[in-house]
Amino acid sequence: MVQTSEIIWLAASTAVLLILYLFARKHLFAKYVLLAAFLGLNLVYLIWRTAFTLPTVGIISLIVGILLLITEWAGYLQSIVFTILSWKPFQRKTIPLSAFEELPTVDVYIATYNEPSDLLKRTIVASQMMHYPKDKLNVYVCDDGRRTAIRELTESLGASYLDRPDNKHQKAGNLNAAMKKTDGEIIVTMDADMVPRANFLERTLGYFTDEKVSFVQAPQVFYNSDAFQYNLFFEDNITNEQDFFMRRLEEGKDRFNATMYVGSNALFRRSALEAIGGFATGVITEDMATGMLLQTKGQKTVFVNETLAVGLSPETYADLLKQRDRWCRGNIQVIRKWNPLTIKGLSFMQRLLYMDGIHYWFFGIYKMVYLLAPLLFLLFGIYSLQTDFSTLVLYWLPAFLSSQLAFRRMADNKRTTLWSHVYEVALAPYMALSVLTEIFLRKSITFNVTRKGILNNRRHFLWRTSTPYIILLAMSLVSVVMIVIDLFTPIQLYHNVEMLYINIFWVLYNAVALVMALIIAVERPRFREAERFDVTIEAQVKNSLDGASYPARIIDLSEYGARLELLDVKSAHMLSAGASLTLCAGPLQDVQLRKHWVSQQGTSYYAGISFQDVTQEQYRSLVQILFVDAADIYSNREYVNSTLWRAVSRFFRQTQAAPKQAERQSIRETISVPAILQPDSNNKIETTLVDYSLSGCQVELRRSLSPGQILRLSTSHNSFRDSDVRVQWVQKRGRSYIAGLRFLTETADSDTA
Repeated sequence: MVQTSEIIWLAASTAVLLILYLFARKHLFAKYVLLAAFLGLNLVYLIWRTAFTLPTVGIISLIVGILLLITEWAGYLQSIVFTILSWKPFQRKTIPLSAFEELPTVDVYIATYNEPSDLLKRTIVASQMMHYPKDKLNVYVCDDGRRTAIRELTESLGASYLDRPDNKHQKAGNLNAAMKKTDGEIIVTMDADMVPRANFLERTLGYFTDEKVSFVQAPQVFYNSDAFQYNLFFEDNITNEQDFFMRRLEEGKDRFNATMYVGSNALFRRSALEAIGGFATGVITEDMATGMLLQTKGQKTVFVNETLAVGLSPETYADLLKQRDRWCRGNIQVIRKWNPLTIKGLSFMQRLLYMDGIHYWFFGIYKMVYLLAPLLFLLFGIYSLQTDFSTLVLYWLPAFLSSQLAFRRMADNKRTTLWSHVYEVALAPYMALSVLTEIFLRKSITFNVTRKGILNNRRHFLWRTSTPYIILLAMSLVSVVMIVIDLFTPIQLYHNVEMLYINIFWVLYNAVALVMALIIAVERPRFREAERFDVTIEAQVKNSLDGASYPARIIDLSEYGARLELLDVKSAHMLSAGASLTLCAGPLQDVQLRKHWVSQQGTSYYAGISFQDVTQEQYRSLVQILFVDAADIYSNREYVNSTLWRAVSRFFRQTQAAPKQAERQSIRETISVPAILQPDSNNKIETTLVDYSLSGCQVELRRSLSPGQILRLSTSHNSFRDSDVRVQWVQKRGRSYIAGLRFLTETADSDTA
């Protein structure tokens, strides 16, 4: 029975915490008090948990209880570090290039292995367009794939191509090989998909006027939606899952000279790298190790919290899991080879923050403990704690509420605790497996480049990936049935009613996140060959036959095409008539168009067009508009109307509706024409072309292909010319295989494609 004094305590603590939360938005002192209350209340709760709640009903329950208690203490230690990072706002002043007596020479390394050429092309072009004297800027494509096509592309763009005879030490070895062949004073590392802004060097390079600065890191910012955003149709409501670390935590680490190198968007003093023997090798996460080793030399590091380059995050849930598995294993490898606690030269805070970064990856094990603990009680009668309901509420509720409110203030609406719970549950089974196998089995894995530029034309559920969630959710549903039987029938399944009440809330809280994980595992189709950006650009559509121009407005744009709002009814008729057209918009001049559709919505006309025979100069103009000079729309993104109920509702409403781009892609020419696929000049694969559109086709063949594979497609069909294609997906159908191919050069001549 809850006592009056206990009710007063709960009401008073809740009121005080809410008042502090409201005032903490504008008053720093209130924020400090709220954070102190959060740490204090949680410490009191954990001391009580340690002293009075360990199970005494059996040895198995005691072991489970100790595991849960260790997990809670580990979470509290992480909370302390997060509070330290968030305690005081920190942002550096920009040091302009004019601070240099003489500007240093800069080498840009674009490391690549098997990324597609269209991805690399925009990064090369954007790197060349950074504001910096051209005689002091060199762009190098470091190709570990040793591909002739990439060499030709690089040289055609005026950049330098580097390769090496082997792939020893993967990316780190690639960068070290490039260091031996170049001599720039500053080295910039760029991933193949990361596109720098024009001001990248202007906003970062000035910090090297301090001779002790060894590297400068800008955040990785992503212009596409990650698997959580995209599969939930929630792109406008939640930020990219990586943003929280890339922006909030890196900024906090910078205050203690503990900025983490994240593999791209970073600048290094060559002499500092040479002093540690180059980029670190022998671990998967060479970036983290390299940054830490530089900091052991007493060097300074800098984080610039601005959007200075944008790239692609993993585009499928399965690829996201593979990426996190690699990061998790890499962090454990680092502590095995260079333990932050024992390596010489790090400060106390640097050691703490690196250990916390490694400790973070154990969240999968911790979250699995939280997921299994209530199930063990409800299904098997195994206790994880032993107390009465009212006493637990007395200690737990203020601690829980303070955690929710303090996190919101520290995260500045860039993350919520409920979404953190969803993210962690979705990743937990696989991260727990990664930690355990890396620690105990030391299982070696091949370094895999995260796939980019994926297209698929169907929705599918990741059954194998979802197996852990299905099992856990099934166990939760059985538990709920048993609870209902116990509460609403004469059958008594649980003898400790107090513990039953505690575990009811717990299992339902976990079940919500498990349902979200299953929804996220429903992969949504990706139809477009390049991300489209919402823009508002005034343009002119010109009839190249008579020179007449008509006003238009570009309302979305990619490297391959655009959607136009036609501001003159005459231009709509001209487009409908199929006239020969060109487009002029800002730096983009006289690019040839192909019309794909024209539609009327009320009194307005819209058209979908693709660009034809784009010259290098026109391509540079497109990259300039889309990336190099684009406005920063990413830094101020927040969690807006981001309730889980809204996410689930949006998913079920939108998942049945065919996206507009799907409708356009589905208009395909169905044919049956013999064709030849050539992996190389010495091999041929006979196949049948079964349909095609402007951007891709499907073929039927007797053998399987590998997604991502590049081949040459040849056919006698009169609407085609020979084209390079990339395999997007493969399905087995009876004794045959159906493969979806994307054209890397335009092939189809049909307007309806």
